[in-house]
Amino acid sequence: MSLKFIILLSAVATCAFASECKVAPRFWCDSFSMAKKCGVLSACANRLFPMASDAPVQVDVYFESLCPDSIRFITTMLYPTWEKLESTGIMNVKIVPFGKAFYVKQDDGSYKFSCQHGKKECYGNSIENCLIKYSDNNPHSYLPIVQCMESASDPVAAANKCITDGGYSWDTINTCALGPEGNDLLHTAGVETKALEPKLNWVPWIVINGVHSDEIQSAATNDLLSLICETYQGEKPSECTPSTVSVADQKVMYSPEA
Repeated sequence: MSLKFIILLSAVATCAFASECKVAPRFWCDSFSMAKKCGVLSACANRLFPMASDAPVQVDVYFESLCPDSIRFITTMLYPTWEKLESTGIMNVKIVPFGKAFYVKQDDGSYKFSCQHGKKECYGNSIENCLIKYSDNNPHSYLPIVQCMESASDPVAAANKCITDGGYSWDTINTCALGPEGNDLLHTAGVETKALEPKLNWVPWIVINGVHSDEIQSAATNDLLSLICETYQGEKPSECTPSTVSVADQKVMYSPEA
């Protein structure tokens, strides 16, 4: 780390963090947790998140349609954060419904899936993959519908109404989900999920600007809005001011699901 950068970090870090920041400045950017303790997370973003710039922060979420932790994160953290920041352009979202499922290729070339929460979850995952495809992978179109589904007591049963109310044909999405197209889309989601590094071992699995770590996972699941605002390197919108950085009255701690 250059002397110029160390001086910059020294100026950014305030005495408010002195009691937690007990290492030399040249170590402040060595990890997400250390940068946060030393009050230099924004200044260290380019090192901690190689893609970070004034470009939007990329948030990738790998999840399961019926997983309680996935549902909680989507409905109480991801969607409220995206909704708050949608007009600012500082956040991009991609969701991949698959999670900890498995697949085996059949003799006819199709795939047989086994999902953590049973066949119904495989169906739910397929519905959401088809929705993403038919919305041209546009979160502005599909994310409110996914929020509608996942907010319901039974996301799969709610799919018809949520998709119809969202302006899409339920017959088209359902035909996709139950047919070879949905089978292929779910397999594609599985291939992407299985290729993650580090390997996914719980859901939701959150990747920020191409990076996943335990610290990022914890920060994202407990205060995604603050993490996005801290990571974004352009001019901060008013939605990122301290008085507005909150999307839930109660933060929920997440733990790996068996």
